[in-house]
Amino acid sequence: MKQVTNIIKMVNPFNNREDVPVPVYILKKMLAFLFIYYIAGMIGGEVIIIGGLSLMGYDPLHGVMPDTNTLMLIQYYGFICFFISAIIYCKLVEKRTLKSLGFNKRILDYVSGAIIAVILLVITMGICCLTGGISFIGIGKNVDYVYTLALLAGLMIQGAAEEAMCRGFLMPSLSKKVSTPVAVFLSATAFAYPHFFTLADGEFKYVFMGLVNIYLISIIFSLLMLARANIWVSCGLHSIWNFLLYGVFGLALSGNEAGTSGIICFQANKASLLNGGEYGIEASLIMTFILIMAVFITYKYWKKTEEGRN
Repeated sequence: MKQVTNIIKMVNPFNNREDVPVPVYILKKMLAFLFIYYIAGMIGGEVIIIGGLSLMGYDPLHGVMPDTNTLMLIQYYGFICFFISAIIYCKLVEKRTLKSLGFNKRILDYVSGAIIAVILLVITMGICCLTGGISFIGIGKNVDYVYTLALLAGLMIQGAAEEAMCRGFLMPSLSKKVSTPVAVFLSATAFAYPHFFTLADGEFKYVFMGLVNIYLISIIFSLLMLARANIWVSCGLHSIWNFLLYGVFGLALSGNEAGTSGIICFQANKASLLNGGEYGIEASLIMTFILIMAVFITYKYWKKTEEGRN
């Protein structure tokens, strides 16, 4: 019984013990991530969403809900709970500051991340168009720009929250006991975890390619954060990537159909690995090649910055 109690104490994510075996330490931090995701973030977010809808005159417990777009916005804004939960955990348990999560004074690197998102997606979509995977169908008519701006704000919150959990909290915490490549891989696994549910029902080829691409883009987020020594750059890349796909181009985002037709409108043609099928271009083979090249470039950039610091 005493041995079981000691094991529980070692893996308990609510203490800051580091004098434990590496596998135990990894389990401890992964459990902390799951706690932030499910208990503090998801459940807290649901409570806020239900409460907010009730204050707006809806009755979510009895199926009286707003339109799909409004509900989607509320869900994205609800990611503030994940963000706050990650910060509180790091502050109370790990005794860390916002700066230690990567939120330092280099906030302009958010723009750098946004520019990288534009470059990666423009190249990918250009090749997808040339190969017939997707087609340009024109400029959107009757675009609801108020909704689009609200969507941008929501996706900025969502991107920052996921980065705070995976790159701000988890990756630096793991780096105390494991090598940087292992910490990057494990944080990528945590990042991929919520996406498993949208991938689960798809065809195997799209599931496989979607997972590969999720890991690749997550590695890019991590390498950029390490190279730039801040989390703003990965937040910018993450959020603007999602906004461009979902709000500007009107394409599926991680398997979710776009809520608007888009500002610059594209449509997927016959489902294939050229366009990622029902999951969207994030599961396309073309995206895989672009991301592999991007990983190579960001890796070289990170190593160069490391040499400069040494």
